[in-house]
Amino acid sequence: MVSQVATLWAAVLLLASMHNCDEPAVSERSPTLAKNSCLSEAGAILEAPPIPCQPLVACNGEQIEKAYVKVHETCRIKATQRLNEREYFHARIDYWQGDHVFLFDNIVKSHASHTLMFDAERITQVPTKLIEELNLKLLIYSIEAGRIQDALLLYVTLKDDWKAERILDEIQTNPSGVNEVIVLHVLEFARALPVKNVRVELYKALVVFLRRNNLNSSYVSLLYAADSLAVFTTEKDKKDYFTPPYEAVLKVLRSQLQKQELDFNVWIANKYPPYYTHFITEIFTIDSKTWQTIDKRRLFEIAGMFKAKGHRFQVIEQFLKYAKDYDSRNVSNLVKMMPTLAVEVDNLRRTVEQTGNHKNEVDKIKTLQGLFKTTFWNRRQYRTYLHIMKTEGKFGKKYIELQSKG
Repeated sequence: MVSQVATLWAAVLLLASMHNCDEPAVSERSPTLAKNSCLSEAGAILEAPPIPCQPLVACNGEQIEKAYVKVHETCRIKATQRLNEREYFHARIDYWQGDHVFLFDNIVKSHASHTLMFDAERITQVPTKLIEELNLKLLIYSIEAGRIQDALLLYVTLKDDWKAERILDEIQTNPSGVNEVIVLHVLEFARALPVKNVRVELYKALVVFLRRNNLNSSYVSLLYAADSLAVFTTEKDKKDYFTPPYEAVLKVLRSQLQKQELDFNVWIANKYPPYYTHFITEIFTIDSKTWQTIDKRRLFEIAGMFKAKGHRFQVIEQFLKYAKDYDSRNVSNLVKMMPTLAVEVDNLRRTVEQTGNHKNEVDKIKTLQGLFKTTFWNRRQYRTYLHIMKTEGKFGKKYIELQSKG
């Protein structure tokens, strides 16, 4: 055991004798990075502080502490410098980015004129047929959107020869389908066309178009009938192109009147009064057999639903005519239904007074009041029927209390 300790101690003494104690354990000439290194330029501290100690000699603590304090201070200064440089770099980045956006916008604006030139060159190379198709699409979209002035300008100024059938075929391809609003816009477009022959061709094509889209019974058919009646002059044209859609919608309007379903008639009359006026006499044409089956007290109420005074005058006059023609010998029927009509005349009289009390309208009211005396043996007059309504009500005395409660 002793021999092993002695051998180890001898090895230590031998190593100590081989080492030069005049040099520090860690030389100041330790390898360092090149001066142009990124880390060196960034201020990193790569050299270790010298240790003024010799082997087997006690270290001088004061010298080591001074070296440490010096390195620590240098590290703090370098860290502050790096922090300042980093913040400055971020500020410069933001500034440079703004410069890039500004310069890029200038480049885009400068390039705009070149883009227009390239687009013009590209358009000149587009086939003529494609341009025609695009113009047609623009025309169709303008009509469907109700931009009639734009559509008319396109149709008149462009050289493309668009037939009526082709325009309607393109509208037929609408993904959402063809509805009444689209047909209404087509009618507005047709009405605005300056050339009569072109307008006639479009009206002829519309007959098939309405039938194809199940719109013959719609209100647009009544509008079509009124518009087309002015351009179809021959009996053959009227029979082929005016009569089919007109008779279809007329049948619906009459049928609803006979069933006392008044909403459709009232809506068309108030929404499109000139068109309804054009056909109101035929709409309210009722034969004797049908007249006997209608609840006339309910039918007479339609007069008060019309906004136009002309409609009210016309239907009341027509009702009085039917009462004279079909019920003049049936006094009980007259007593039952005529008080309701007398009330409608009285309401119309009040409207005339409230809207100017014009002489021609006042004279028409007096004429209507005189028509209530239908025959010689029925001496009841307008005032008599008003009195009956006030004393007995619309449905008789036993229901007068219920009627007063609505």
